[in-house]
Amino acid sequence: MAFNLIERPEKREFRYKPRFYQHEEDKPMDNSGEDFDPDKFAERLHRSWSSKRISQQDRNKFPLKTVIWLMLIVFVLVFIFIKFMDK
Repeated sequence: MAFNLIERPEKREFRYKPRFYQHEEDKPMDNSGEDFDPDKFAERLHRSWSSKRISQQDRNKFPLKTVIWLMLIVFVLVFIFIKFMDK
């Protein structure tokens, strides 16, 4: 068993050929029952991903959660400081 840190292992290929596959009978269908169009699917998927990415970017513009946590930490530190300064 050879162990190399620099070289990557060779890629294994999948060579299985199905015995009873008939391409004409097994066409993918949409939910509406129409033939599957990969270009339409790719466009719909891209629109979905881009809208999710944009909405996630909008959410990250104002990190309200971070501000709240920072304020809480500051208040706790100020409280502890005041508590120990009274002694």
